[in-house]
Amino acid sequence: MAAALIGEALISASIEKKLDESLLMNLNMTLLTMFVVINDAEEKQIVNPAMREWLNELKHAVFDAEDLLNEIDTEALRCKLEGEDQTHKLTNKESAT
Repeated sequence: MAAALIGEALISASIEKKLDESLLMNLNMTLLTMFVVINDAEEKQIVNPAMREWLNELKHAVFDAEDLLNEIDTEALRCKLEGEDQTHKLTNKESAT
């Protein structure tokens, strides 16, 4: 539930303020780092039951973050295409007059 609220807020912010590309790259790098941590923890969970619980929670958080970044990318692409479409329409109107 909290992840969904944070996700919605982040998507709204990205649409309104156009998230800085370097911020998205940093978030992506953090996700890649978390995948390395997950792989290491998967080996350790065999002998440590507490690690198994922690790993499950971490996996859910990482997958939620990955989904969120995919939504942001999709929304950014949609906005870019809409902007290009509007520019194309304006250019065609000006050349027709």
